[in-house]
Amino acid sequence: MDGIDIHADDFGESLHTSEDILECLEAGKLESISVLSNMACFEKCVARYREAQGGFAKEPKLSVHLNFIEGRCLSAPARIPALVDADGYFTASWGKLFLRSWLPGRKRLKGQLKEEIILQTDAFRHAFPEITEMRFDSHQHVHMIPVVAEALFEVIAEKGWQVEYIRNAKEPLFPFFRELSLYRTYRPVNFVKNIILNFCALLMEGHLKRMDLVPMYTWGLVMSGHMDLERVEKLLPAMRKKAQRNGRMLEILFHPGQLLQKELTPELKQKDGISFYVSEDRRVEKSAVMRLEL
Repeated sequence: MDGIDIHADDFGESLHTSEDILECLEAGKLESISVLSNMACFEKCVARYREAQGGFAKEPKLSVHLNFIEGRCLSAPARIPALVDADGYFTASWGKLFLRSWLPGRKRLKGQLKEEIILQTDAFRHAFPEITEMRFDSHQHVHMIPVVAEALFEVIAEKGWQVEYIRNAKEPLFPFFRELSLYRTYRPVNFVKNIILNFCALLMEGHLKRMDLVPMYTWGLVMSGHMDLERVEKLLPAMRKKAQRNGRMLEILFHPGQLLQKELTPELKQKDGISFYVSEDRRVEKSAVMRLEL
């Protein structure tokens, strides 16, 4: 679609989250979705995807949504103690994994990440055997962290997987400053996240060039959690122009699936994350996806 990929993250986070995303697919509003393969509801969500698949207005691209933040590991917990507790629930956070990229024990951590990457990807490949070229991104963009990125690219090389796409969470800042009327609508903390991820993107670019993968921008970081239609439509011309000028694809990232309070389980431990998963802002994002016209 004119170098633009309308994308939804978090299919498989919960049944209701997944149903919301399926509605967007049936309306023909998404080019691609990301799939969590380590949550307890994964098999049920895949079954619902297969039931609904015949009604999709267009077939979406599917990405492995690597997850080291929420849910349980697919590895034996004793094999990846740097990532999980004794019951197998992930204990890492983005900040902790980023810091550990530069601390002693990095090699051990990378080995454990590689083992879990293989198992989560194998679960995805088993569920969707028709997919021959893989796509990768991750929950909360953890694959952008240097040690995680290194683990991912090593696994890809060792396994010989054919890969067509890996998200580079590189979001241009200049378009946000063109619309003076929107200045007060942004959360300052999201600019900090943008700057950190753009730093990580510099390292990611080298890997992607060596694999001859499509250069791209991600839009959905500064406005993460509230990609509403009004702001998306105001910023779209500048974002599109920026991507076209630099010969990049533009992935517009939404989270249109809402997790219900009754779906909260011990798999979900991060309080900040939970408030986002159940937020009414996810309904806002779903509405934006359903009404957006390009």
